[in-house]
Amino acid sequence: MKAVRVTFVAHALTASQRDGVFPPADEPAGLASFGAPTGAARVVRGPEARCDLVPGAEVVPALRDLDMGSWAGGRLADIDPAELARWVGDLGAAPHGGESVNDLVVRVRGWLERFDGGTVFAVTHPAVVRAAVSVATGADYRRLDVPPLGRASLTGVGGRWNLRLQ
Repeated sequence: MKAVRVTFVAHALTASQRDGVFPPADEPAGLASFGAPTGAARVVRGPEARCDLVPGAEVVPALRDLDMGSWAGGRLADIDPAELARWVGDLGAAPHGGESVNDLVVRVRGWLERFDGGTVFAVTHPAVVRAAVSVATGADYRRLDVPPLGRASLTGVGGRWNLRLQ
């Protein structure tokens, strides 16, 4: 088995995030672009416009944002408090009709398990970075916070991961 290094970068702050709105898929990030680090064998990104920060990055569907279903484009303040509490308290819940956090974690775990070595730089979403760190460390997804442009690097061999925060 070969060593793997995956550096995740959360996209820049969007206007929706700033305004307390679950962002729609086609919303761009608040940053035009930046260059990929030297040494990355692959540069990948989530499919949403807000992840298009590195020119020429490969679109990876598994790095898409958490599907917020009927809440996408809606204001956090307008969500029924009981539904919001259920969603926050139960990682298997999806009261919005989209994807549960548990489903997201399974998706990201599957993507990480497919690596057979090399260095990857991935521009994605805070939720995906949280899921990756949760997979690598066993940390509770709800206890992780990833800011815009936050970075986390996972290095490992054979599915055993080490976390480096940057």
